[in-house]
Amino acid sequence: MALVLGPGESLAVNDRAEVMPQVSESISMGTTSSSVKSGKKTHTVLRGWNSDRLSVVPGKRIKDRVRIDTRGKKRKRTVILQRARAKSNKWSQVWQRRTSQRGGLNVKFTAPFAGSWEFRLQVKGLKGKGALQSANRRISISPGADPTKQPTRPARDDSTLVYVAGDIGFCGGAADKTAKLIDRDKGVLVAPGDLEQSNGTIKDYRKCYIPHYGKFKKITYPVPGNHEYFSAGSGYFDYFGSRVGTPEAPWYSVDIGGWRFYMLNSNCSQISGCGVDSPQYKWLEEQMAAGVPQCTVAVWHHPRWSSGMYGSDAQTDALYRLLYANGTDLLLTGHEHVYERFAPKAPDGALSTDGIRQFTVATGGMTLRDFYSKEPGSQVRLNDDHGVMELRLSAAGYDWDFRPVKSGSQTDAGSSSCN
Repeated sequence: MALVLGPGESLAVNDRAEVMPQVSESISMGTTSSSVKSGKKTHTVLRGWNSDRLSVVPGKRIKDRVRIDTRGKKRKRTVILQRARAKSNKWSQVWQRRTSQRGGLNVKFTAPFAGSWEFRLQVKGLKGKGALQSANRRISISPGADPTKQPTRPARDDSTLVYVAGDIGFCGGAADKTAKLIDRDKGVLVAPGDLEQSNGTIKDYRKCYIPHYGKFKKITYPVPGNHEYFSAGSGYFDYFGSRVGTPEAPWYSVDIGGWRFYMLNSNCSQISGCGVDSPQYKWLEEQMAAGVPQCTVAVWHHPRWSSGMYGSDAQTDALYRLLYANGTDLLLTGHEHVYERFAPKAPDGALSTDGIRQFTVATGGMTLRDFYSKEPGSQVRLNDDHGVMELRLSAAGYDWDFRPVKSGSQTDAGSSSCN
């Protein structure tokens, strides 16, 4: 049986039984002053940023203590950490933070997946004083960089089956049919929201969800949708309990088959926002700072990209950027009552080989809808039948297969490696 912990905790599940240890390595870097690119008018100095080259394994923690002086005075400043692949000018933001009143800041980040990377700091300018940028730091990341340590990635020689289905519990819908596509002895179920399509009360769960999907409760890893919040999440938390977070912090993480799943909440107006200052963003940032496996997935309800009725939802942009900066592979969503697959995309919407591939699987039972457009990067759009996506996870990649209820309906299948 798979286990789940609440906010701030993480666990591991291999298929449905094996609990795997988490690994978090840290390195303390020196406090060598680095050269900076700044004009004479700034009179700003950055001390403590170590620009020496470094070779590490994926998942290593890297830490510096920096201090910023402006015109000889220590004062609070805004600092941005950026990264780019070596020999590339395509920089992405890892995080943005404020220093202390005296200009001090602990710079912490986690080495991403294998390759050569450049990291740099940018200090936002004060009024009339311009900005400042540190020297670039080259970090080579390889599983063999440290022979005494291993990266935090799955050590497995088989695949793990994950069923994906959202927008499920609609009385009179197709939940009874999609439930027949799931074998609880072979895999686990990830449900990206709207498990109950009425008002989300425990009474509604008992009436429209539990009769068909209740038998999967112990292997289900859900996130709440907008219908769950028609009753402030009462039915959702009454049914699943604290293993899916709490009403105050409705998010959690779980390891399935060696992959990390970040189970997030896209009902931003109900949870104090989804921006960089929100509790959920800070929680996710802390989770990722503690170490990220090679293969990772995010799950929330409202699609970041969509060709459906509601279109792309930008409320989760900050979360998407943080996930992208940490090499996340997949985003699983619901809400639109269709199946849609996207090519990997960067936060600005551009296609990117190291971007996040999004699947919308809102075909669990609710009445299906039409597509209203073709969002850039959309590769497959299906709305002729309900169904469940089978996601097979391996040590360094994944296969997907959308299984419709009716024989002869449109389907979609493929495979890819992790970032």
